Amino acid sequence: LTPEYVKGHVVKIEQMTSRIAKIIKGLRSFSRNSDKDPFSEFTIQSLLDDTLEFCRERFNNHSVKFSTNGDLSPTVLGRPTELSQVILNLLNNAFDAIQDQPQKWIKIESENNLDWVKIKIIDSGHGIPKEIADRLMEPFFTTKSVGKGTGLGLSISKGIIEDHHGHFYLDSTGSNTCFVIELPRPISNTGSTTN
Repeated sequence: LTPEYVKGHVVKIEQMTSRIAKIIKGLRSFSRNSDKDPFSEFTIQSLLDDTLEFCRERFNNHSVKFSTNGDLSPTVLGRPTELSQVILNLLNNAFDAIQDQPQKWIKIESENNLDWVKIKIIDSGHGIPKEIADRLMEPFFTTKSVGKGTGLGLSISKGIIEDHHGHFYLDSTGSNTCFVIELPRPISNTGSTTN
């Protein structure tokens, strides 16, 4: 064994250990009840960094191309654990939906102004038929096969976003499937705010 060979494997082990530690930290946050947590300020970038640890490997293993686009630096006010749950649910739904697509990609786009931040989760699917789209937010409505879904993910996500004084909806104007999360920007003259 050469020193270079050993060093290369040590680096890989360190990287894997770091990833596992991040995933465990995220799982500990996800497993606790966060609905009583106070609102705090955080960036879209930090929210996505924490969330993507749960699905990046899965995307890579199934040849799903993932990308982000737009300004991820704006801050929002809320409970990051709950918002991570919403985004993770949307990413998992997108992953399931594109498995039979010839091109498999998922992207997150961020748009913002002084009042709002928009987070769009877009996938390579060709949209959702209107008769299904009209019922998507209904509790227990699902298009997945038995045992694959509860039909609660989107209705719970909608409730979480509305609890954050935001909006959650399906954008049917484009050629691909796109869910939109709109969150209000913190309003403060000093750069900080409280709930």
